[in-house]
Amino acid sequence: MAQLEGEVSHLADQLESRKVIERAKGILQREMGLNEEEAYLRLQGEGRQRRRSMREVASALILSDEVTKEREEQDAKDI
Repeated sequence: MAQLEGEVSHLADQLESRKVIERAKGILQREMGLNEEEAYLRLQGEGRQRRRSMREVASALILSDEVTKEREEQDAKDI
């Protein structure tokens, strides 16, 4: 039973990683005009270069995008 719980946990973690990576790929496609494969390779390359997982790189990209959007929204309100 514990083995099954461990496997379920691992699969849930993999699914969450995939969701984060897909979201980050979408940001790269939107902001940089990359296609899906180029966005994936960019995340992969950044992960290798920084010695981080693709999920960590993707999470950082998502956070940066959210902060940028919030700043733009605030700037628009201030005008």
